[in-house]
Amino acid sequence: MTMVASPSARLPARGASGVRTRSTRVPSRARTVAGARTRPATAVRPARVAAERRHVGRSATLLVLFTLFALVSAVVFHVVLAQHQLQLDRLNAQIAKEQRTYEQRRLTASLLASPPRVIQEAQRLGLVVPTDPPQYLYVDRAPLPQYNDGSTADTIANWSKTKPSLGPQQP
Repeated sequence: MTMVASPSARLPARGASGVRTRSTRVPSRARTVAGARTRPATAVRPARVAAERRHVGRSATLLVLFTLFALVSAVVFHVVLAQHQLQLDRLNAQIAKEQRTYEQRRLTASLLASPPRVIQEAQRLGLVVPTDPPQYLYVDRAPLPQYNDGSTADTIANWSKTKPSLGPQQP
């Protein structure tokens, strides 16, 4: 550990004639804990000491400001992250609600479109099944339906070829 001695201890003492004389022992020199003598500190200019203190002070201030900026940035990041997570949770809840509504409406539509319900509604309205088969109207110069093999077909005579997915001929 080095200690700085006072200025008067570093300079030789003045004699009676005003001339500086060399003293053999400087009583104000510091000793270390182990008792070994320390080297006398060199004269440090006060301006340099002040500049070093300013440099250390500026560095410490910048370090504190950087640390505060990092902490505030981390807090802001976590706040934004939490807000977005809450928004995602609200959107997930809304999606689940809309999916339930969609499924309910699909069920309602399938029940309304079921053949037994359509027949029941037709009977309630007074509609009856016709006794005669339907009559198809032919339009002059209208194209006839095509078979899968490219030839034309008459829909009444060739029901199974024209509409194979519907099964046997319908009434």
